[in-house]
Amino acid sequence: MIQLDHIMFACADLTAGMEEIYTLTGVMPALGGSHPGVGTRNALLSLDNHQYLEIIAPDPQQQLAGTTGQLLLDHGGSGIRSWAIACPSLSYVANIAAQQGLESRNIIDMSRTTPDGIELAWQLLFLQHPQMPFFIDWQDSPHPALSTPTGCSLGTFSIRSETPSVYDGFLAALELPFAVTSGTNGFCAQLNTPKGTITLDTW
Repeated sequence: MIQLDHIMFACADLTAGMEEIYTLTGVMPALGGSHPGVGTRNALLSLDNHQYLEIIAPDPQQQLAGTTGQLLLDHGGSGIRSWAIACPSLSYVANIAAQQGLESRNIIDMSRTTPDGIELAWQLLFLQHPQMPFFIDWQDSPHPALSTPTGCSLGTFSIRSETPSVYDGFLAALELPFAVTSGTNGFCAQLNTPKGTITLDTW
């Protein structure tokens, strides 16, 4: 099944990002783990339906120079940086992208260890288009949404794009029903939480 997997909420400090999400939602995210070589670590909050919010931040235990962690630190602030789509076949997505005139990068192997010592391994596919979602195949790993704090769910997720026809055409080819409007590149998510409906906007 192809569906939204998670929303990446970027911040410059993981503890501060967790507290921000807790204040907004009333649910405290749980520490996830580090991404070796990427310079980041995360915390997670389930959005139900095999979906989750990932709070991602620099990992002070890693060398950050030239990593995504350094990029997050330099940017500062917090907000939605990107989003991921779960799919059972990354090669299928690459083929659909090619049919839409979109180039794909090489598939990347990723892994991390949870605080409980569980090894997670997955694969990622990124497209060359800078604003497109990235794609994830969890393979045999348990899905993170099944073991992270619950109480929230995804209401709506929408995309603003300077090239809406390209974005909309690609999502339609994947049969993903997300609204794409014309405007400065960005994202908006509405979450149903114990504190009511809250909105997260672009980083």
